[in-house]
Amino acid sequence: MDIKPRTALGTIGGNSLRDRHAPSGKGGVTKTAFAVPAQITRVKTDAFTTRPPSQLTTSTTTSALPTHNRQPTPAHKPTPPQQEDEFPEPEVMDMDVGQIALALSNKLVIEDIDESDRDNPQLCAEYVKEIYAYMRELEIKYQVDPAYLSTQSQINSKMRAILIDWLIQVHLRFTLLQETLYLTVSIIDRYLQVEPCDKSDLQLVGVTAMLIASKYEEMYAPQVDDFVFITDRTYSSDRIRSMERHMLNALDYSFGNPLCLHFLRRYSRAGNAGPEMHTMAKFLLELSLTDYHCLRFLPSQLAATALYISCKICSDGEWTPTLHHYSTYSESQLLPCAGRLTWLVSHMATSKQQAVRKKYSSSKFLKVATNSGLHSRPIRELAAADSTS
Repeated sequence: MDIKPRTALGTIGGNSLRDRHAPSGKGGVTKTAFAVPAQITRVKTDAFTTRPPSQLTTSTTTSALPTHNRQPTPAHKPTPPQQEDEFPEPEVMDMDVGQIALALSNKLVIEDIDESDRDNPQLCAEYVKEIYAYMRELEIKYQVDPAYLSTQSQINSKMRAILIDWLIQVHLRFTLLQETLYLTVSIIDRYLQVEPCDKSDLQLVGVTAMLIASKYEEMYAPQVDDFVFITDRTYSSDRIRSMERHMLNALDYSFGNPLCLHFLRRYSRAGNAGPEMHTMAKFLLELSLTDYHCLRFLPSQLAATALYISCKICSDGEWTPTLHHYSTYSESQLLPCAGRLTWLVSHMATSKQQAVRKKYSSSKFLKVATNSGLHSRPIRELAAADSTS
C-alpha cells in the first residue's frame, strides 16, 4: 500500500478550508483537510523539517485508499510540538573565586572624589572623566622623543640640565605660576626636537620659551625687557622677539599639552593628600625637570609616581584602589619611574643643579627637601632598582 506523505504545514494551513475532489471516475468522493490549530501554524516550519524522518508524522488521504479498506479516522487532537526551554541552563565558567572577590572588594572601596562637586557648575563634575581621558590622549600626542638630543650636534643633556636649573631660579624670582615653569620646559624640549640650535643660542631659547609660557599662563606676564635684564643684556629685545616668532611657527602655535601638575592635583585629591604630601610630590616633579632620562615617562605617570613616593615618605601609605582607579596606574607600573625619581633624590646633595633643593628647603615649601624620609630604607631600595644609573 502506497502512503502519500503529508505536505508541509505551511501549504496545509493555506488550504485548510477548501474542499478537494478525488480524481474523475472515483465517484466524486470529496474530503476536507482538517484545520490546523493556530498554535501550530505559528510555529516555524524549520522546527519540523530539522527533525529526523522517523519523528515526522505521516498521514493518508481518505480518497487515496480503496473504499473497502477505509477505516474511520480516530478522533484525537494533534500533539503540539515541544518548544525549547525558554531559559537554557547557565554555562559553568572556570573563574578564580579569589579574583572575583578581590575585584568586588576593590569596587566597593573606590571613593567618588567628585561627589561633593556635582552642585558646583564651575567644577564640571559631569565631564571630569571625559576631560582627563582627553588629556591622556593629548599627552601621547605631544610626547617628546626621549632621544631627541642625538639630533643636536652642539647640545647635550648636561647643558640642558644647567639651562633648566637656571630657569627655575628665574621663575622663582619672577614669582610666576607653577604651570609656567612646566610649560617652559615643555616648549624647550619640543622646539629642540624639531629645530637645530647652536650652543650660543641655548639660553635665548630658554628665556623665549619662558616668555611664551608666561603669555599663555600668566595674567600679568613679564615684559621682554625683563628677560633682557635677567640675561645681563646678552640678547637684545629684538633678538628675543625674533626668536619668539620663530619658535611659535616651529611649534604651530600649539601649547595646550597637559602638564604633570594637572595630573598631580587630580591624584592628590584621590589620595586625600595633605599639604606636606602634595608639596613633596611637587618637589619630586621639579627634580625630574632637569633630568633628561625622565623624558621617557608620560606626565601622568610622573605625577602618579611622585605621589606614590610621597605617600611612602610622609605617611607610609599604600597605593590604594582609589588611586589605582583614578590614575589607571598599578603599583608595578610605577616602579620603573619610581626608581629614577628616587635615584635623583639620593644624588641631589652631590648634584651641580641645586636650585630645586634650595627652593624646597625653605619654609614657604614646608622644607620638604630636608625631610628625613627621603633617605629611608624603602627609598634607597627603590633607587637601587633604577636601570638608567
